[in-house]
Amino acid sequence: MRVSAENRSSTSTGLSFVGQLNVKVGAPYVVGETPHGLRRIIPILGGTVEGPSLKGEILSGGADWQVVRKDGVAELEAHYQFKTDDGVTIYIKNVGLRVATPEVAARIARGEQVSPTEYYFRAIPKFEAPAGKYDWMNNTIFICTAFRNPETVVIQVWKVL
Repeated sequence: MRVSAENRSSTSTGLSFVGQLNVKVGAPYVVGETPHGLRRIIPILGGTVEGPSLKGEILSGGADWQVVRKDGVAELEAHYQFKTDDGVTIYIKNVGLRVATPEVAARIARGEQVSPTEYYFRAIPKFEAPAGKYDWMNNTIFICTAFRNPETVVIQVWKVL
């Protein structure tokens, strides 16, 4: 099917910046080698959320359940929540990949500052919000880029238009 020039704007996609999450993480709990790879759990301790129309605090109690595959790629699945500055709690499930050479992954694991240009870290966050001001998040596709600092993960979130 061919899209006419006048309909292209309604079918083309773009991105709109939603905000940045600065997620404070704790030391990993290492389960060990499983049939799927090295299983580890990274506790989420807190943090901040800031964007043009979104501001809040990441609540402790979440975690990132990771599997590091035999090829070194980390498959990530984080579940956590934040409370907006106006008192609304929003749940996040973020699924993604961190692809790094063994050397870069080792530097990150040692807590070194590694430039985000040295590895690929992308994910697809899904938000669940109660009815009201933030319910638009329930019906929107998001993507994010991320990078690891020694004590935080910085996640930049975009809405797919």
